[in-house]
Amino acid sequence: MNKSIALITFARFPSEMAYGIHLIQIAKGFLENDIEVNIYYPKTYNSKTITTHPNEYYNLNNEINFIEVKNIDITSYKIYQFLPLASQKFLYTVNTFFWIRNVKKVTNNEEYLWSTNPNIVWSLRKYFSVLLYEKHGHARFVQKFTIARLKKLKNALLIAITTKSFQELSESINATLYLPLGVDNKKFKYKNKSNNDLLKIGYVGFLETHGVDKGVFKATKEIIKLEKKLKFSTTIAGGPLHKIDEIRSLIKNKGVSNFHILDFIPHKDVPNLISEFDIGFVPYPNDKHMNLYASPMKIFELAACGVPILASNIRGHLDLKIFDLGIIYYEHDDFNDFRDKLSLLISNQDLRLELKEKSLKNIEKLSFENRTKLILDCVRSSIG
Repeated sequence: MNKSIALITFARFPSEMAYGIHLIQIAKGFLENDIEVNIYYPKTYNSKTITTHPNEYYNLNNEINFIEVKNIDITSYKIYQFLPLASQKFLYTVNTFFWIRNVKKVTNNEEYLWSTNPNIVWSLRKYFSVLLYEKHGHARFVQKFTIARLKKLKNALLIAITTKSFQELSESINATLYLPLGVDNKKFKYKNKSNNDLLKIGYVGFLETHGVDKGVFKATKEIIKLEKKLKFSTTIAGGPLHKIDEIRSLIKNKGVSNFHILDFIPHKDVPNLISEFDIGFVPYPNDKHMNLYASPMKIFELAACGVPILASNIRGHLDLKIFDLGIIYYEHDDFNDFRDKLSLLISNQDLRLELKEKSLKNIEKLSFENRTKLILDCVRSSIG
């Protein structure tokens, strides 16, 4: 391998499931482009911390080097949970800068640095020849100030995963890249479905983000209404457990059949599960994070498996129109429209086939391998 990269993340790995999957797939993208990958992450003790080694948890074969760096995990202290939000954010930022001092002592002379935290990129700017900052959320206060400084660095490439972030990262010294998150197309791919008389619809993923409901419970109410008129089965898998229990209770009270509710399943089992779907739904609400700053990997995974998609028309989803995937949109938070569009998809086999073929034709460009190649090509042309 010619080059090496340090992927450095603070407190969101290995303690936050969705972010962890993003990070691993980004790491694989660099590996597939012949870049050696070292992931640096803090020692954490909070309730979300993964207890097994990341290589084991993410079912890897030691291709990635994981370096756990000493840290004082302030989020694990009970008093932290009772502090005002502003105080939490301030202490979190201070904690980040203290942790970065420990990272400086253990880096391995990698040429590239990648992070979703601009404070990390700025603080370590002198230790790497190429800086890659990906904006995965809303920047506030110190981070906003730091991004403004990163824009002026000749060796920094800024990457946006949504059009809103692209606008906020524009006017940097190097052209900002707009690249939504992608899909591991070696795991997520079309398979012939098992013989089954009942059409299957489904949702797989967390049912809330940062405490905001993702709309699956409201969607379930409409699915129950449709089940009285049309024949199909429904699968919902995810967490947290209290949200799953809420849906289970609804199903039980309504006496619904052909409804399968699963607790959280390992990510490695997700491709086989969603490959059996005839329709996948992604009912995310018009929440600021999901609407403006989150790239919907669930849509890419469904598309890679050839599953027709029913998605809310929030901005983060509408951004994907340029990729011409097999998506039908409904008016966000209008679950009557959700029910009507779902009924159309259930009843119209030709429409489902058209959407499947559209996704399979265009999903390749959204593979993490191709996404990373575009980043590296941009680095070579603009930074050298």
